[in-house]
Amino acid sequence: MEILKKIKNNQRGSVTVFVLATMLIVVGIVVTIYMTTINKNNTQIAQLNKIQGEYMQTSDNSAMDQAYNENLEFGPGMIAEKNEEYEDENGDEATIPKGFEILPEAPTIEDGLVIQDEKGNQFVWVPAEVSEMANMTSGTDANGNQNYQGKLYNFTSTGATEKTSYGQDTTSYREPDTVSNYDNNSDYLKIIKDILTDQTDKYTDINTFKKTMQEDYNKMIKSISNYHGFYVSRYEMSKSSNNTAASVGNVTPIVNDSDNKWYGLYAYGKTYTNSANSVESSMIWGSQYDAMMRWMQSGEHKVDVTLTGNRNTSTTTKASTTDVIKNIYDLYGCHYEWTLEAVSTYYRVRRGGSYGNSDCPSSRNNRSSHGSDSYYSSRLTLYVK
Repeated sequence: MEILKKIKNNQRGSVTVFVLATMLIVVGIVVTIYMTTINKNNTQIAQLNKIQGEYMQTSDNSAMDQAYNENLEFGPGMIAEKNEEYEDENGDEATIPKGFEILPEAPTIEDGLVIQDEKGNQFVWVPAEVSEMANMTSGTDANGNQNYQGKLYNFTSTGATEKTSYGQDTTSYREPDTVSNYDNNSDYLKIIKDILTDQTDKYTDINTFKKTMQEDYNKMIKSISNYHGFYVSRYEMSKSSNNTAASVGNVTPIVNDSDNKWYGLYAYGKTYTNSANSVESSMIWGSQYDAMMRWMQSGEHKVDVTLTGNRNTSTTTKASTTDVIKNIYDLYGCHYEWTLEAVSTYYRVRRGGSYGNSDCPSSRNNRSSHGSDSYYSSRLTLYVK
């Protein structure tokens, strides 16, 4: 009997050991499977994170930015990354050149849409159509552009009426054209060439000068045909620290002194450029000045009336808060403004009033282009390339 009991006890012990061993093996297998799964998941997560990071890095630099910019409507306070078509809250449209931004405080065309470049130069959009600004003439220029001449106007309280007996086939008011008594003088042409040192071949004599003016006028008109407007400097033309034309407030503009005369102001008018090189600049043309006046008059501004109380009696731009129409300063005063318009064989045309004399903004008068007078400055215009 004792022997049988020992055998049974041994059998129970073997079973117990077997069961324990089996359980340990199963647990080991489960743990191994679990750890393998965890490691696999961690590897997959790491791989996913890496892929996501690479994707996001690429997207941040290109795809996402492009998609964001394409879907973000251009507006005030944003710098144009290309020439942008802008529509204001009234449904009026303007083209904003690459590199410029619309000032948030001046976003409507009716009141004077103001743009600013990276240096703080400010310009105002003037809506215009070629049919109201210029007449087609015969032939084309060296660039293949159709030739045009300016359409000029008189201003009264009842509106603007086109001038009679003017144009390139007369010695009356006209543009583009030279004035033969002075524009053939090598000393005056030298003033231009000393400023526009990379364009001296355009000013070798009166003939190349006349050809250059026609080409410049045609390019301006072509731009207006494409974009239905142009920009005028918010302030009279001043000079920047790097000796190029500027449009900023609270400075003394370039004046018609003995060094510059009309010719120096003409040359400086062509020196403005922005970093994006998206515009072309010049001294204002007579037909552009008239377009500006018609736009202002359509808004019920009395451009034909001398308002002495509005006049900037200082030689500093923006010194008066009343000498401003549609965000454009110093049309009643500060300085008379030379234009590219010619009259007779002696004179260039000036517009507006000065710090020393009251006159209405649309006033048109003339003076010899070779003279010097500190009452005279000019105003820049830009057209979109």
